[in-house]
Amino acid sequence: MEMALSSQDRHDIAINNACLFDGLNVRTGRFNVGIRDGAIVTVSEERLAGDEEFNVAGAWLSPGLIDSHVHLFDPISCVDEQSMNTYLDDVLPLHFQSFLRYGVTTIKSVGDPVPELLTIRERLRLGVCSGPRFLMTGFGLTAPGGHPTRTIYGRNPWYQKRAAGEADSPEAARERVAEMAELGVDAIKLLYQGGCACHGGEPDYRWHGMVPINRLKRPVMEAAIEEAHRRGLKVTVHTYEQDRAIEALEAGADGVEHGIVGEDISDDRVFELLLRNDATYVPTLWVYPTPEAHRNVGRVAAAGVRVALGTDSFSPTIKVEGVDAGQYGSNSIVEAQRMVKGGLSPLEVMRTATVQAARHLGRDDIGSVAEGLKADLVVFRGNPAADIENLWNPSLVIADGKVVSRGGSV
Repeated sequence: MEMALSSQDRHDIAINNACLFDGLNVRTGRFNVGIRDGAIVTVSEERLAGDEEFNVAGAWLSPGLIDSHVHLFDPISCVDEQSMNTYLDDVLPLHFQSFLRYGVTTIKSVGDPVPELLTIRERLRLGVCSGPRFLMTGFGLTAPGGHPTRTIYGRNPWYQKRAAGEADSPEAARERVAEMAELGVDAIKLLYQGGCACHGGEPDYRWHGMVPINRLKRPVMEAAIEEAHRRGLKVTVHTYEQDRAIEALEAGADGVEHGIVGEDISDDRVFELLLRNDATYVPTLWVYPTPEAHRNVGRVAAAGVRVALGTDSFSPTIKVEGVDAGQYGSNSIVEAQRMVKGGLSPLEVMRTATVQAARHLGRDDIGSVAEGLKADLVVFRGNPAADIENLWNPSLVIADGKVVSRGGSV
């Protein structure tokens, strides 16, 4: 006769007979993972019992994937309260499910309408809707007349006021950082330049050669970084060119978004400053798949710099001629594929999407499979740390200790 299991022996969910990528390494053997109250409480070579049990028969267990750079709202169709509420109620929940379906269990918004960010944070907290673990920077801080104020948001002043913060002086920068800090954001995002080169000086600085924009001044950026650090917040900076990335890192940036896109890295200070700052390079190859960007991410990783997966995904409801918005979650896998093309091994890419992304986000409770951490987990049919194409085949997704997707369905 079998003895009854105590409450300490039993789990809400038990995943048995799994091969394991733990966020850092591929482990030898088969493992069993027990989940209770939203956390991983047991990682064992012994079979575990649970209220819900999954014998995955040698499939691969991984930490949930993390996308460190997304935009969740639609500045084209959200033009007033009514259209925004429709998007919040009917569209955004579907986008959240898309993330989960592809195994993305944590996302970071790096520039979206602040009132709506607060709304969805509260809805997720209360369980009104389900979705990935959610982090945010609030608005992106830019120059008056800069990117994205005059570019992406240029025809939608109603949206612009909600999603962009502007500062034209160090004092204003400190005030805007304080405003976001008081709302409980997870980090600060600065837009030091637009998504284009700005050689030739400010009079010739045009977004994609068309829209004249202003660039955030260096003293303003420096003040914002100093204020954020004083308040215990990391700062990640939108760059495009090598010189601008160096200036951001010299000012103390904790990360660069996009990094260096249109030119090959030619100055070793890029690597030295990234390492000095313990900063993260987020390449966003999904949106900027240039040959230079591919080569640069390989060189950055080879130098020992932390790289984190981030896509710059935007709402697929946005229709722009010649641009395929893809799908949330699916884009994260495309990003992983492109990092492999850039020279990272599949194992290195898996680290960028798990433990290294968690470090970039300042979270030590996610990104790994270990006792005491949050139960954000994905089971893949094949080993993605050996072949990144296996990311396309999640069979089970668990977010915050709950099964949210089985076999690709939510």
